[in-house]
Amino acid sequence: MDTETLSIEVLKEGGGKTPQMGHRVLMHYELWAGEGDTSSLYDYDKEEYVDNIHYSTYDTSVPLAAPIEICIGTRTPKDEVYTKGQSIEGLDRALLGMKEGEKVALTIPADLAYGEEGGSSFHTFHGYRTPPHMPIRCNIELVEILKKDGVNG
Repeated sequence: MDTETLSIEVLKEGGGKTPQMGHRVLMHYELWAGEGDTSSLYDYDKEEYVDNIHYSTYDTSVPLAAPIEICIGTRTPKDEVYTKGQSIEGLDRALLGMKEGEKVALTIPADLAYGEEGGSSFHTFHGYRTPPHMPIRCNIELVEILKKDGVNG
């Protein structure tokens, strides 16, 4: 089991409300991945994989550039396909400590992400393969708290 802790670095302070478990939120993200991801780059001169940004919801050159919706505490069941709004524990922990408008850099250890089994592109919130035991490096911005159980956040 991965014994690392969730690493959170504040990039921009927020000034709004803080979400709670069960809240639906809108979140921008920038995701980096490396070795073992199907679209990683390999530097043959240095004999190593090169981390590169795979996806950014800020990137207006892609058709679906927009914040995604996450329901804090909702997980993709094992062996099921990801459904809009499902999250992972590392994202939830970070979001529960953020305020609307805040942006943070995260390193989510594997045990708070997709663990020892990893996740295929059909099982992850970001739509890319996550190899077994792989931490996730991303920046997230809490754009807006939508609501919980039909009540505005």
